[in-house]
Amino acid sequence: MVILTIIVNCIFMTYPSNKTPGGNVTETVFTAIYTVEFLVKITARGFVLTEFTYLRDPWNWLDCGVIAIAYLTMVIKTLGNLSALRTFRVLRALKTVAVVPGLKTIVGALLVAVVRLRDVMILTSFVLSIFALIGMQLYMGNLRNHCVRKWPENSTNEEYSEYVDNKEL
Repeated sequence: MVILTIIVNCIFMTYPSNKTPGGNVTETVFTAIYTVEFLVKITARGFVLTEFTYLRDPWNWLDCGVIAIAYLTMVIKTLGNLSALRTFRVLRALKTVAVVPGLKTIVGALLVAVVRLRDVMILTSFVLSIFALIGMQLYMGNLRNHCVRKWPENSTNEEYSEYVDNKEL
């Protein structure tokens, strides 16, 4: 049931926020569902004191953080428009990792690989930056306006706007 909720939530997140069916009600409903799941897990396992409690599992840290960010965006939305925090809604899709055991293994292996490849990624980004700077110096201004047709001197602004709007001249 939790996976189905996450999938439906991901489908609703693909809609633009002002065109979502039901407006912001869907976001509130999914946040409430995740909160109920959070409270049920805490009731069943405890919060932090014993060995197998809720916060002893790092994947539950992610769930707790997603819920906290959801409530934070709701509070900030009432204070003003700070849409940058809405990008953190994407983290809700990562809740599937905590639900499917096979995904935990795969993501854990990926995280270990990324940590081991850290030096390689730093070296690669350094080399790419050097070649990007060389390319900028070599081609500086040479390719500007080469794919744009030059307009005759006697053309009007209306003809130009028709061309830009893909209308016939």
